[in-house]
Amino acid sequence: MPKIGFLLRGVTGRITASLVVLVSLSILIAAGLGYIKLYEVTEDNSSVRIDRAARAAVALFTHELSSEFEAVRSEDGRPLAIRLKADTAETSLSFRDQHDALLKEIGGINQGAANLFRFNPETGGFDRFATTFRKPDGSMPPPMSIMPGHPAYAHLANGKVHLGEVPVMGRMRLAYLTPIVGPGNAVEGALAVDVGWADDLIVARTELRSEIGLATGVILLLVTSFGAVFMGRQLRPVRVLARYADDLADHPKDGDVPFRSNRDEFGTLALALERLVALKRRLARLAYTDEITGLGNRSRYLADLETAVAESHSGSSNWVLLHVDLDSFLQITEACGQINGDKLLAEVAGKIRHVAGDRARLARRAGDEFTILVDDRNTADEVAWLAENLLETLRQPVLLGCGVVHITGSIGIVELKNHDAGAEKAHLNAELARRKARRDGGNQAVVFTSELNAEEQHRFELEDLLRSAIANQDLDIHFQPQFNPKTRELCGLEALVRWTDPTRGPISPGEFIPVAEASGQIVGLGNVVLELACAQAAKWRRNGFDFKHISVNVSPIQLWQCNFLEIVRDTLKRHELSGEDICIEITESVFVDNGEERIAAVLAGIRALGVRISLDDFGSGYSSLGYLNQLPFDQLKVDRCFITDIDQDVRKQKVLHVIVGLARGLGFQIVVEGTETLEEVAVAEEMGCDAVQGYYFARPAPALLIPDMVEKISQAAAETSALLAR
Repeated sequence: MPKIGFLLRGVTGRITASLVVLVSLSILIAAGLGYIKLYEVTEDNSSVRIDRAARAAVALFTHELSSEFEAVRSEDGRPLAIRLKADTAETSLSFRDQHDALLKEIGGINQGAANLFRFNPETGGFDRFATTFRKPDGSMPPPMSIMPGHPAYAHLANGKVHLGEVPVMGRMRLAYLTPIVGPGNAVEGALAVDVGWADDLIVARTELRSEIGLATGVILLLVTSFGAVFMGRQLRPVRVLARYADDLADHPKDGDVPFRSNRDEFGTLALALERLVALKRRLARLAYTDEITGLGNRSRYLADLETAVAESHSGSSNWVLLHVDLDSFLQITEACGQINGDKLLAEVAGKIRHVAGDRARLARRAGDEFTILVDDRNTADEVAWLAENLLETLRQPVLLGCGVVHITGSIGIVELKNHDAGAEKAHLNAELARRKARRDGGNQAVVFTSELNAEEQHRFELEDLLRSAIANQDLDIHFQPQFNPKTRELCGLEALVRWTDPTRGPISPGEFIPVAEASGQIVGLGNVVLELACAQAAKWRRNGFDFKHISVNVSPIQLWQCNFLEIVRDTLKRHELSGEDICIEITESVFVDNGEERIAAVLAGIRALGVRISLDDFGSGYSSLGYLNQLPFDQLKVDRCFITDIDQDVRKQKVLHVIVGLARGLGFQIVVEGTETLEEVAVAEEMGCDAVQGYYFARPAPALLIPDMVEKISQAAAETSALLAR
């Protein structure tokens, strides 16, 4: 003991005491600085984490339940509320398995808990109906409500976000509660997320503060001779990870997080930062990348478009926007399956990337719709060259698992430098141009113009008016007779739809029928015409007028409806008509993209009802002698292009002679459309045609005038025959 006391009183003691003081100060300073920096990092990362947790939760929740909810965000993207798209709180905010699975995914991403609450008007509180919490045995925890006095209640009750600590299972946890509001902004519930990682880091920080004081005394005895160096080295991970965390908050980081292999607190912190980096990368990938093609997704496209519009308006760049759509993608996926359809999208994406170049900003907006933003095409010729090159590239065959497929594209183009409106209007105008290209047959590019906008608005208005007219059956049909060119006897009538709008007056079929086909209303229009034709046929039968049969035009779209035969059968039965009273007219376009077996099955079903079948506009489009030989047609209607001025055109006479011979050989009746002169009727008679239809005998007329019209023509024919007999 005397010796130890001496040492403590001597130089060794003073040096030791000085060293202990210096080491103690060094330890305390280093520990203090480390704790302060860790405190700052913890606070910063807790704020970042809870903000990103809320953004991820709201984005995932509204994405998975997009039919029911939509997100309301601030200008910087922070969630402000989740809005119900309709008054469906009763069903949308009630427990179902989808909610449970969705909350588990959110909780897994955030490494915390997630809860869904519904506002209870009777208690004034928010009742929890779905949660990630479970008892130790895996069962649901007891009910829980957010009532007045809860830290988050006042914010939620006023439809505001609550960000702060809330009591959770006996401890305070950092949480972000987003209100769920109805269509009228009334508070209906809330989505709550907390981040367990951030909370545990705060606890670890508090524990570290206590451990520093306790460990200091022990460390002083062990590191007096090399304490400064040792402590400096030991605290280096704190400084590095702190800088790494600071940089991560502002910029994405590449490479591995340093010190993640350490088996200490710094390794734990590094692993937590690594999970945060992975989450940030995943969110960025989900937010801006299309998984199938590797191009940008809709969000990336909209962000790029905003930038391109701003730069084009400022004059710093000359951006051009192209919308590309595949013309036959749906048919290919139906024939080859979704997997091959996805492969085709990936192939198309590669072609677009090759043609557009590295500087282009590319995206797959939805389905088979791609967008291209380029800023290195300064002239109209360059833009036209790009579009034509892209169309040519798309036309190249693609080998899929189901075989070689051929595709074409429709392109809409907007030059942003000549476009004064914002990004949304530029997008809509590119869509208008693309739809115009698709409507005109596809495999082409259309540049947006103001005239195109006016035309499209007119089409939209016409669509709405036509939809109302079909729903209310505010349509009429006229009838055009078909006569035997030799005897002038009635052979049948063709029903032709007519539309007179109360405000616009008569609208030409050449105007509204293409609109009906493009908008999908042709099926409803065809059903109305069939109904009106059968109703008139029944009325004529009751009145004793022998109309022979009424021909009704049926579009290919209507013909391929699964209930088409049922509609024809029910309509005939309802009006007490036989199948022979009606003739279904189809055009040659029905043969395109349809197999012979499918066509034969549908036509056989029509014939089974006793209904006649006529091939309309024969010779004007896709003709196949194989189809004529094998399908159950009763009649061929020769297109008017073969009869116009036929008395002066020997070549047309030869063609008609061949058609009549073909029809006679197959047992078909021949009806010639478009006979407008006596000479044309005479040629048809000479060729042996069974019936003619055209302005020479009669224009289309209302049903009320048809019996008298037919009677007058028959009387005139009889008088002529009597004169010739004398």
